Amino acid sequence: MRIGRIVQTVALLGMVAGLLVGCEGAITGTEVARVALQPAASGERGAYAPVKFTLSPEMNPVAFNLRADFSQEAVEFGKWNAYRAVLTQNGATVATRNFNVNHPQTNPQGDAPPPTGTVHTLFYVDVPASGEYELTITPSNPVAITLKEASVDARRNVQRPPQ
Repeated sequence: MRIGRIVQTVALLGMVAGLLVGCEGAITGTEVARVALQPAASGERGAYAPVKFTLSPEMNPVAFNLRADFSQEAVEFGKWNAYRAVLTQNGATVATRNFNVNHPQTNPQGDAPPPTGTVHTLFYVDVPASGEYELTITPSNPVAITLKEASVDARRNVQRPPQ
C-alpha cells in the first residue's frame, strides 16, 4: 500500500511539473502591469483596444500574457479563436505572434465541466529602449468562443522557457 502511495505522489508531481513547463512567462519575474482588455473601437467582435505599457531595457526579458475566462456555453466547447498580437514602439514592430485560444471540449480530470479560464504567454521580448510600447490583439478569423474578463499583463525579468 505504501509503494502505491509513493507512485501516486510521484505521478502527481510529474503531472504538475508538466503543466508548468512553458509557464515561465506567467509565473516568474515581477508583474509590471495588468490591464483589462476593452473592445476595439472598430466594434469588430473579439478585437481589443490597444494597450500601452511603459518599459525599459533593465526589465528584460519581458513576457506578455493573455488571461481570460471561458463562457460555459456547451456550443463553444472544443472550438477556438485565432489571434494576432503585435507589440510596437513609435509605430515600429518589436514583436508579433499568431496564437490560438482553445476552449477545451472536456476536462482532463474526468466528468467535470471543461476548465473555466486560460493563460497564454504571447511572447518574450527584450525591449530595445525605454519608452511607451503598444500591444494590439486582433482576431485572425471570426471568433467562435467568448472570452470574458480578458486582461493582459507584462512581467519583467522573467525566465525564458528551455529551448
